[in-house]
Amino acid sequence: MKILFISSSNGKQNSRLNDYMHDIVLHGLREIYGNSVIDYPGVWYMYRDEVKKRNFDISNLWGKGFTLYNLLSNYQQIDRTDIENKIKTNYFDFIIFGSIDFEKLDNISNNPELFFDKIINSKSKIIFVDGNDSSFINEQITDKGVYFKRELISDNIKNVYPINFAIPKEKIVHTINPKPLNILAPLIPGKYSTYIYENEQDYYQSYQNSVFALTYKKMGWDSLRHYEILMNGCIPLFLNIDKCPEKILTNLPKKLLSEIFIQYSWILNQFFPTNIYKMKFLTIEKFFLYFLNLFKKKYDSTALINSYPELFEIKKKMIDYTKKNLTTEKIASNMISDTIRYYE
Repeated sequence: MKILFISSSNGKQNSRLNDYMHDIVLHGLREIYGNSVIDYPGVWYMYRDEVKKRNFDISNLWGKGFTLYNLLSNYQQIDRTDIENKIKTNYFDFIIFGSIDFEKLDNISNNPELFFDKIINSKSKIIFVDGNDSSFINEQITDKGVYFKRELISDNIKNVYPINFAIPKEKIVHTINPKPLNILAPLIPGKYSTYIYENEQDYYQSYQNSVFALTYKKMGWDSLRHYEILMNGCIPLFLNIDKCPEKILTNLPKKLLSEIFIQYSWILNQFFPTNIYKMKFLTIEKFFLYFLNLFKKKYDSTALINSYPELFEIKKKMIDYTKKNLTTEKIASNMISDTIRYYE
């Protein structure tokens, strides 16, 4: 299997250098196919040896470089020479454009070094990955290959498939903390005063030390946070998950997450609403339930686990599901399989 992965990165060392969907797909492909995957011009910030060589601080990446980075190695061992001729001679089985939203398509198609015209006229199987938060689909190119869309709402284009975020399998915890300290993880999405973690391990520990973690749709439904909660043995309380469109978050167990929210969302009533909800989620009802809850039994994390021992079983079920369905390898493998079926 010979795969060319075209990167839209401009190579500059800035805080918007990385693109999660792009990087997730590349990581999964490299884990499966190794050096048969050629990232071009070279996604150097994904490789720990190259990051070290360039003396680059990965905390400058979007998301502080947590979860997806400092994992790949042997950047210099990849043969990135003679790419144009290899495209012309149909050397590659697959050519993947790793980030193809509207703006980046314009950058790629007008960049002679990325060989857009030659690629779409080659006999290689072509894949476009669109990880944008918007539901917009670039129909200029949907007939030129297989198009994978992260926030997919429309289902009437035959060669457009959903794709989701994922996490490296090595980041999934092996054991679940049986005595978490918190009922609800301290980090609250959108509450920037709670974004206090300067290193990855402290961030992960906040979820490992918690029974539940709050999560919800921000710019798009998909977020790396959902997977980071799950991979650390924490149970997501996902606001409005029942309203998520069918073709979005297709790998998450949405039905189970909806059932969990219905069954356990009452624990949110132990927290003052403005401390855990952004303005758009605040309602009079939430304040009423909080004050009503003042006169009911209070739980700490130990009492909650003791009173609801099934929570530990839910955590184990979630970890098993994450290992089987939510890894970068799974995403990459599904993408290649869907593309092969399309071209058959």
